[in-house]
Amino acid sequence: MTDCILSDEEIRKFSRDLRILIATNGTLTRILNVVTDDEIVVQIIKQQIHDVPPKMTATEEFGAGRVLQRDILLKGRNSGTPFVAAESLIAIDLLPPAITTSLTETDRPIGEIMAASCIETFKEEATVWEGDLPVWLALDGHRNERKKTVARRYRIIASGKPVLIITEYFLRSVFEDARCEEPRRCQHSIDIDTRSGDRFVLNDRIPGSL
Repeated sequence: MTDCILSDEEIRKFSRDLRILIATNGTLTRILNVVTDDEIVVQIIKQQIHDVPPKMTATEEFGAGRVLQRDILLKGRNSGTPFVAAESLIAIDLLPPAITTSLTETDRPIGEIMAASCIETFKEEATVWEGDLPVWLALDGHRNERKKTVARRYRIIASGKPVLIITEYFLRSVFEDARCEEPRRCQHSIDIDTRSGDRFVLNDRIPGSL
């Protein structure tokens, strides 16, 4: 698999909806509700608790303890369309038992569960890249999806320790990342600061750099 890390300049060339999803620092399902004009539901593809954390890079490692691995699709309730595929690694021994129970016994989105828990967390800046879809997505029957997609990965920190590592794949069959085809339109397009979280910066021109 070959992944290509995307710069801010490259991200600015994507469609408006895709830039909004990449930029959001809030609950992804809530943003998807607005962008897709559909109620978003979770389809759990695979969920498994590991006694030993899966192998990760040095910057992603958890400490000792159990890890819940969760592969899901975020789909429209009305349309049935899959919009986002997501992989989560959750250090459940570092979280309140109520969160683990909700994760393992319901299909609620992780973001909603964490928000309802009221624990203080910090979301690190996401890494955004272009690369392959996860193997499990094709195995689940989504073979018609384009092989390459745009994805982001970030960690969520609680009490100074990483407790979640989340990877989100934005399915290109839905969110086209076509470059602007009309130069005149591009000059007046809405630019979204990918570092501003849920605060979207509106400009009358595309800046040379952030």
